[in-house]
Amino acid sequence: MNQYIPIRYFFLLLSLIALAELLLMLTIDPMMEAHGYPVWIRAMADAGLLTLICVPFMLNLQLRPMQMAYHDPLTGMPNRQLFNDRLDHALVVARREKRSFAVVFLDLDNFKPINDKFGHRIGDVVLKLAAVRIESELRESDTVARIGGDEFALLLADAESTADAECVINKITATLSRPFEVRGHKLELGVSAGIAFYPADGSSGIELIDFADDAMYRNKNIRKSLEAAQKPEVGLRPSGSESI
Repeated sequence: MNQYIPIRYFFLLLSLIALAELLLMLTIDPMMEAHGYPVWIRAMADAGLLTLICVPFMLNLQLRPMQMAYHDPLTGMPNRQLFNDRLDHALVVARREKRSFAVVFLDLDNFKPINDKFGHRIGDVVLKLAAVRIESELRESDTVARIGGDEFALLLADAESTADAECVINKITATLSRPFEVRGHKLELGVSAGIAFYPADGSSGIELIDFADDAMYRNKNIRKSLEAAQKPEVGLRPSGSESI
């Protein structure tokens, strides 16, 4: 990612410095001159105040590319890169302390039909609202990332058993099952999830991610098969009935 400051920000900074210097010349400088402060003290005061005004602005410009590099621009969540970094750190801690943790992959069922029918603007709103609901069910020690499309990944650092991870998934499923009301539309989502545990399901980040991803798609396919089996077959008549 480009780490250089865009030219528009450079001119914005120059304008900020000019405005700050003008304000100092009209306010602070006359006051200090009236009280008999020498020129060099007034110059130091000007420099100090300009620094206080401009340094936060410069830091924001420098940190913004880093923020964009590690966070999803739509939801503000960590992205795949930051998730992988935290997963690597969790592996180091787990190996040292001989403990377990869980990686969970989530997929929002029924999101694609919503996106296709109502458009990307409403789809983006639903994704942001879903992200807020997911985050609300996690602990501070957990990490949730949007890794692309309607897929999210969870790092449950304190999950020691399947029951711990399933408890989190059940809470997320419950909160996402409540309808989303967006611009007059009442929209409903579902959740498919897959769980991987360290070290039972993998000893590296890649192995854990692949296991959780595969488990999620297996569960999604099972759910679709069950839903299809429960739907009545169109065009079939009960045995012994007569056609009219």
